[in-house]
Amino acid sequence: MNRFAIASMLLFSFSVVSTAQAPGRDGRNDNPGQPKKQPTSPGSTTKRAFVPGEVDIHFLNGSTVRMVVQSEKLDIATSYGKLTVPVADLRAIEFGLHFPDGVEPKIEAAIKALGHSNYTEREKAGALLIDLGPYSYPAVLEATRGQDAETAQRAKELAKKLTTNHPKKDLKTIVEDKVVTRQFTIIGRILTPTIKSKTEYFGDVELSLAKMRTLRSLAGSSLDMDVAVDASKYANQGQWLDTGYAVDGRSGISITAKGIIDVWPQQGGQYFSGPNGFQAQQRGQPFGVPIAVRKVGMIHAQQHCGMLLGKIGEDGEIFIVGERYEGTPETEGKLFLHIGPSQWNVPSAGQFDVRITRKE
Repeated sequence: MNRFAIASMLLFSFSVVSTAQAPGRDGRNDNPGQPKKQPTSPGSTTKRAFVPGEVDIHFLNGSTVRMVVQSEKLDIATSYGKLTVPVADLRAIEFGLHFPDGVEPKIEAAIKALGHSNYTEREKAGALLIDLGPYSYPAVLEATRGQDAETAQRAKELAKKLTTNHPKKDLKTIVEDKVVTRQFTIIGRILTPTIKSKTEYFGDVELSLAKMRTLRSLAGSSLDMDVAVDASKYANQGQWLDTGYAVDGRSGISITAKGIIDVWPQQGGQYFSGPNGFQAQQRGQPFGVPIAVRKVGMIHAQQHCGMLLGKIGEDGEIFIVGERYEGTPETEGKLFLHIGPSQWNVPSAGQFDVRITRKE
């Protein structure tokens, strides 16, 4: 064998041995018999492992902190008795109004003092209620409906100041907590005063419910909801469907609706309407109404016939939902839905299928 052939064979053997013994990119030799690590493609991301009990907590001041809940259970008072819910089963909580220690008795005393015969005492009570801000708002609002005319008038003035001083989203009126578990949703009052948690930067902390707005498990489902709006019931003047969906006045929501209803069933299927309303259906035009002009002062049968409408709270402003609504409501409360009554003053038929989704 000539010298060139021998040299080529030696060079090939050396290359094979060098490749087999070459360390990987991380500086370690590949472990024989183990599958090789697949290279990460540019731009790809590694999914973070879920930590049991890990949640995002949204606070009243607008901040959000990721924590690991250490509490084992929550006690909840409901209309059907007390329930004990393991924290491991929690998926989300929408917190109602909770008071810091000692604040609730102060509010009750100040409300009573609004009717005091002494002017100075009345002024002190009003100043305290203003200082307590959002915590005093529900009690002040309730006092505006009182039987004593003078006290009710003072409460109305205080309520006006509070709405001027604070955003609508901070003026809570819902006292019940909405607790979503893996199996069902509980509406009640959380009796456990604090939630023990652990944070990456601050260690163990004990959080007061009075400071929290929402809690979301990173393993849980969102607070999305599907509802059916029956036209035979909710296309009648003044009839609204209470969806039970709590709007927190901070998070954005998306509402989408599908389906066809008959706004004059007696005519044998000639007067159909989609969620955009009978007039839009007749024109065959997409809805496309900007959010800024979605507010409805009064419902008019001809203009809003067959149209899906919404409001937040029983006394909330009416707005157009149509086929799709996206926005961040400024108020908090339950979402109510309604279908514009038939312009021919007859019962409608059919239903709209609606999906409500929270947008972070």
